[in-house]
Amino acid sequence: MTGPEPARTPEVGAAPTGDDDAYRSEAVDDLVARIVAEEVAELRRGFASGAEYAVTRGGSAREQMLHRLECASIESHLDRPSRWTEPHRRRLASDPDYRLPLPNLITRQAARDLPGVRSCRVCWPNPTGGEPRPLRRLSARSLGPQHVGHVLARPDGEPIGTIVRWGARTGADLFGIEHDEIEIVTSTGVETVGPDDHVTIWDLPTDEQAIRRKAQLVQRFAGDDRAAG
Repeated sequence: MTGPEPARTPEVGAAPTGDDDAYRSEAVDDLVARIVAEEVAELRRGFASGAEYAVTRGGSAREQMLHRLECASIESHLDRPSRWTEPHRRRLASDPDYRLPLPNLITRQAARDLPGVRSCRVCWPNPTGGEPRPLRRLSARSLGPQHVGHVLARPDGEPIGTIVRWGARTGADLFGIEHDEIEIVTSTGVETVGPDDHVTIWDLPTDEQAIRRKAQLVQRFAGDDRAAG
């Protein structure tokens, strides 16, 4: 008669028990909380030093990209807790040294000195003041509520004014012939164009959007340290 079999060490590929799941989840949660606290502390140091820009890293140095801090495309990168999704947590469970890329917050002068970094087309960082503006060309009849607050420009990008409102109307030419028009009211005056005429806008976030995102950055990185987690 044989004795009881010795307890077996669970194999790496074996399905974890309920106790294993609880232990692993608690351990990973604690590790993520510590990593996030360190990440937020580093971002806060950059913000406190007067940073206006962020550099995100890709797989190589050539994939670095420069953004304004209030850029919509890096908002999720600055929200560190949300970055640690389930797939990343699983990888961290198997490799405690695993880390997610952290944006580097830098000042305007440091941004000017960056060699060969690409500029984001969403926020147009333009630290040197000489980069071409990202322009968008569309028909006047395509103007919508989302364009209020954008800069109306001439075809070469020279600003005309910020769009306040617009509306369709019927006008008459010098011969008394009526035709449809689009009247665009800007911060500096009124532009009248035909519905099928093309207009040019700066394809950038509006001032209102930028101000709101800057306020969120101040709340996130210049607030009480207890908000870090």
